[in-house]
This record gives sequence, C-alpha cells and structure tokens, in this order.
Amino acid sequence: MGGGAQANPVPSPGVDFAMCAPNDEIIVVGGYTNTELLAHTPAPCDDPARCGVHVLRQCGVTGTLTHLSTSAIGPNVAFIVRSPTNPSILYASTERIDDEGEILTLRMTSDFRLVEECRVRAGGKSTCYLNFNRSREWMMAVNYWDAKVSLVKLSKDGRVDVEFEPDPKSVLQQPGADYVERTSPTREEHWKFRQRWPHSHCCVTEPYAGLVHFVVDLGLDKVFTYRVNNKTGVLVPKGSTRLTPGKGPRHLLFHPTIKCAYLVNELDSTVSVFRVDIPHEWTKPCDADVDDVCVGGGGSECPLREDGCEDAGAVLRLTQCLSSLPECEQGKTTISPQGIWKAASHSSEIRMHPGGRYFAVGNRGHDSIALYRVDQVDGTVTLADIVHSGGECPRNFNWTCGGRFLVVGNQNTNCMVTMSFDESAGALKIVHEARGVTSPNYVYAIPARELPGLISRDDAPAIPVIPAAAA
Repeated sequence: MGGGAQANPVPSPGVDFAMCAPNDEIIVVGGYTNTELLAHTPAPCDDPARCGVHVLRQCGVTGTLTHLSTSAIGPNVAFIVRSPTNPSILYASTERIDDEGEILTLRMTSDFRLVEECRVRAGGKSTCYLNFNRSREWMMAVNYWDAKVSLVKLSKDGRVDVEFEPDPKSVLQQPGADYVERTSPTREEHWKFRQRWPHSHCCVTEPYAGLVHFVVDLGLDKVFTYRVNNKTGVLVPKGSTRLTPGKGPRHLLFHPTIKCAYLVNELDSTVSVFRVDIPHEWTKPCDADVDDVCVGGGGSECPLREDGCEDAGAVLRLTQCLSSLPECEQGKTTISPQGIWKAASHSSEIRMHPGGRYFAVGNRGHDSIALYRVDQVDGTVTLADIVHSGGECPRNFNWTCGGRFLVVGNQNTNCMVTMSFDESAGALKIVHEARGVTSPNYVYAIPARELPGLISRDDAPAIPVIPAAAA
C-alpha cells in the first residue's frame, strides 16, 4: 500500500481557467495498468508507459476532446467518484484479484494533474463500485471477485478517516462467496464459469428516501437490499429479490421521478424493467439511522423479506425485459481467445440521460450503444436507436454538457468517442474521436464551471505524470 502527503483543499488563487469555458466538461477516465491482475481479459496496453488515469477537456459547443494529462496511478483504477461533501476530493478504486483492492483519495492540481493523497484497503478483491450513505459519513465499497461489501468511515472534511479506522469498519460477504477463500479459483475458472460463485457488481441508492441501498450480484442473479447503521458502520440486511436465472445482472439505475428501476444484464445482453415498491418501514427515520432494529434488521421482530421478481408486490417487480442487441445479433456465441465458449456480446454500463426520458446501454462484442426511450407515465421503455461505439469494447460512458453529448470509452482500441444526442429524434451520432487514451474503463464528468471548487493548491508532491498526447 502506498500513501501521499495531505493536501490543502483550498483552491489556488493563481489557477488560470481561461482554457476552459463554463459550458465545457472535465472528463476523468480510469485506465487499466496491469491486465494480468484482472478477473477479465481486456486487450493488453499497447504502450504501458502511457497507462494510468487520464484527464481530458471537452468543448461544450463541439464535443471535441483534448487530452490534458495522464497520471501513473494504479493498479487498474476502475471507478471514480467525487466526494459529496468536499468538492476538491476524488475517490477511485483499484481492481485486482491477487490481493485486496484499495480506495484512493485524489485531488487535481491547477495544471490538471492528479495527486494521490492516500490509499486504504477496500475489504475485498477487485473493487468495482463506490457509494455513500445519506449522512455521507460512510462509504460503501463493492468488491466483485469475492462478493464483499465494506463500509469505510469518512471524516467531516470528506476524506477517508485513516486515523479513526485504517481498515474498513465492517465487511459483509454474500452467501457462497467463501468459495474464493476455500478454493482460490483462477481467472481461467472464472471465464468458464461466470456464475460458479457470487460476484457483487454495484451498490445503488434509491432516490426517493435515499436510505435503502441495492447491491446487484451477477453470480447469484439477485439484488440485495440494505440500510446503513450510522452508529456502528454496519450494513443491515432488509431482503433480496430473485431474478431470472442466468442473466448475470450487472448495474442498476433508478428513474429520478418515476418509481421504476432499470437493470442491465451482462450475460444475455438484456435490460430488465421493474416497478419499485419499497416497504414504508424500510425508509422510516430512526434516531438519525443510529438504531436500525426498528426499521427491519432481519431479527425476530422484522424478518428478512425474500421476493421473486415476478411476485405480486415484490420490491422490484419485473414488467419488461428487452434485448440491447439487434435481432440478428441476439443469441450469437463465440469462442474466446482462451478457448471458452461464450456469448458473442456482453452488456456493460447503463446511464440515465439527465432529462429522464432516455437511457443508454453499452454492448461489448457487438461494440455498440443502445438507446432506450422511457415512457414518462409508467416507466416502460422502447428501443430508440443502436449505434456503433466508434471502437472496440465500450466498457463505460457518461452523459456530458447537460446531456448534449455521450462520451464513450472504447477499452480495447484506446479511444474516446463523443456522440451528439438529438433528444427530439432519440438519436446518437459520432462527432469526435480521441485516440491514445490507453485502456479507458470508466468515464467521470465534472462541469468546468465547478473547477474553482475542484482545483487544489499545488502544495503536495505530485505522482509521475505522462506528457499529454495529441487527441
């Protein structure tokens, strides 16, 4: 484990923001640095000297991407999120299956370099998702390889509270995931048997009360629900929803205003649509979330709730399931370079447009982005468009500039693509391509107008930075 000097979060008065217009976007892109440590098999980095976390600027008018820096941070930064309480802090997670993953605290300097302040253990292997509870006192870290979800204490200034608790306060492991400790499976076994043991993939908070957290498990075909005990830093189980077997759920999102949720299923390239019906007792405030016994902790007074997704009254009740692929591509299989028979395409990310009328899904293998239109009355969806991603393996993407653009990271061809979005027509169109962005795996966007809060003083030693390449 490494560390760094503590940085002052006060913005530097000398920062020159002239290079960025208020409607521009700053794009922070995670990148793989050592593919041998991963559960999956991205294309090897063609230039290891240019691996790390990338920072780009996007023009708010044309969508053009300009590479600003690549910082040698790793191994395998695969999730990035800004602190909800301290705008000068970014958090990132690392993916590796040979050892415990880590949570990194980063800040950005006035010349758009990234500086590492500290790193702490994440409580499990292949750390793939970070989230916060409503009080912002606890960070939840999801670990894919061994299906562990840990809670890490945050200090009042938004930093990981390493003095209070250098390790995760608590670690919850899904049932059956002790297979990892018992048998030490290889990634070759994982490629062949994707659902032999649990694989937790994300932790998403419902937007209605902001108290119930949904953990999606690809290996179990389940979604688990929890509250956070604010006093003890422990996840309190509420129940789970069984999904259709074999789908391999990956990422979940909630509609911001309609009580519907959308789940991308990695193994069969589909999207499931659910009506959301969260029990009232799950969202009752209780001594500022200090004592969760009274809101259902699975004890004798409040047993865990177990639903099937097709049960009447289920917390997540299935109403639709649509493919993210063209009809001619559905059901196709292939033999991987490792000799494994598998689906020819696997879904990746799902992102809701800021307007709530569309969401996008990525297809790795078919190398496309599927766009869905959302009915604003009942939340049902129809397929609006499928466009080529502009490269191979669109692992991640994000809406930018208020939803005018979609920025796509094509992992295996080291390129970022900007798509313009015509909301009235429900259509995406490639308008710019930036090559030389090595192994992009996560896309996090920050409006340039927020730069005064994001940029910190240059009073900490910087980690090595790779000179900018032509976009």
